[in-house]
Amino acid sequence: MRALRTIIYLLSAASWGIAHHAAAQSIDWQQFDATAFNKARQENKPVILDLGASWCHWCHVMDEKTYGNTTVINYLADHYITIRSNQDKRPDLYARYKDYGWPATIIFNSNGEELTKEAGYMEPDTFLTLLKRYNGNSKPAIRADHSPVTAQKGVWSPQIAQYIRNDFFEYLDKELGGYDMEQKFLDYDGIAFALTQRNTDPTLKKWLDRSIKASYQLNDPVWGGVCQYSSNYDWQHPHYEKILGIQARYIKIYSRYYLATGDTSARRHAQRIIAYLDTFFKSKNALYYNSQDADLIAGIHAGEYFALNDQQRRAQGIPRIDSACYTRENAQVAEAMVYYWAATGEQQYLDRAQQILQTIVQQYRQADSSYSHDLFPAGAPALADQLYLCQALLQHYNASGNTANLQIAKDIMQYILRHFKRPAGGYNSFAGNDPLLKAIPVLSENIDLCRLLNKLSYYGEPSFKIAAGNILAYIISPTVLKGIIAEPGILMAQTELRLPPKQNKMAIRTAWAQPADYFVVTWDK
Repeated sequence: MRALRTIIYLLSAASWGIAHHAAAQSIDWQQFDATAFNKARQENKPVILDLGASWCHWCHVMDEKTYGNTTVINYLADHYITIRSNQDKRPDLYARYKDYGWPATIIFNSNGEELTKEAGYMEPDTFLTLLKRYNGNSKPAIRADHSPVTAQKGVWSPQIAQYIRNDFFEYLDKELGGYDMEQKFLDYDGIAFALTQRNTDPTLKKWLDRSIKASYQLNDPVWGGVCQYSSNYDWQHPHYEKILGIQARYIKIYSRYYLATGDTSARRHAQRIIAYLDTFFKSKNALYYNSQDADLIAGIHAGEYFALNDQQRRAQGIPRIDSACYTRENAQVAEAMVYYWAATGEQQYLDRAQQILQTIVQQYRQADSSYSHDLFPAGAPALADQLYLCQALLQHYNASGNTANLQIAKDIMQYILRHFKRPAGGYNSFAGNDPLLKAIPVLSENIDLCRLLNKLSYYGEPSFKIAAGNILAYIISPTVLKGIIAEPGILMAQTELRLPPKQNKMAIRTAWAQPADYFVVTWDK
């Protein structure tokens, strides 16, 4: 184990740029900041942002084929200021452009106004046509602010509930499991909602069981760990990147499914994910690395490699590990460890969760009381880092009675309420007033924040319930509601706001087996 981990350290790539094609490295890549845009104004050039990820196959292909093309390199050097960012490291950029997938290409004028946003891989000729179209064209072609503007708060009604439920059911793939989309994966809120309904809704029970069983095909049968998704509308075409936050999601899902059903196969798959993380992602300070590349050789599809056994794979090498340790993803792992403790009763997982949380609190806390995304923060504080750390701390308190964790969770929530609230309703995904990157809300974060505020309100913070209600009113406003895609978390949020949680005295693992996963724990002094 130790020898293998040494090999992994040597292969790790903390920066997306390390894995780049040599020719693309000759491009003068800048950081996304005011310096780059000042340079653009001085030289009267537009700005292009290449936003990708270290694990992304098509980012590697575009890097080699397009950004490695001599004509492209020369044209960019003459006519553009070039910026490259890793969306994993920049949650503010991720929030802004996540709908465009990776790689995302955004062209700005020198004032930072968006001219165009393009999704996915582009061949060199197509890319050059795009570059020429916007060279000299500085008039914004799209609205500068894409965040929902909400003047009217929504009021809950049976019609709204039915609309959300119908929308969710419309996306269910009742035959194959998962959603009826080109990409197959498990969405946490979809599974969580089905767990609350499995004893009363036969359709959701069948869908839930099929989805869980089908998702096992995303699990690496050799090393463990879960691939991000399968393409082609089925579960047989996995994309091989393994991302820390996704590993945490599946540990939590499989643990909850086991707790609800007693199906030991789900618990075994959760255990294999943890074993994979311990083998490939474990850092020296209790935290976990961020991802493993989809490709062994950047830009070359690795299907044949992942069909090999353990010995054969190691003989060829190990796909790159991004050795960055991020707050959000590690907090999600800590919370997942609490759920796995509930599924197994093994104290070590509760202890490991505490080690992760303690490391984040000690090393990532900033002078303004926020928690940075990593040890080398770039960009504004991210709501997701604060939110999911707060959530993990509360869950660990529920399991352990560690009152320090509960107090830190309350402090983080107070910070969120002060720094992320939008005048138009809801909460922004990142803080600050950077004119180059206007803060926007992310719906999933607002749903999770609403539910967490409500839960925390039962731990001596009644004002949090009012804040939760205001978020729900924002979410169900007509402007926001019309854009939802399979969001049953809204239904769970409304139910939880309406009903008090189940009360549990001391830490009893059966609390985690409740279908609704909605409870508070009172620890005797």
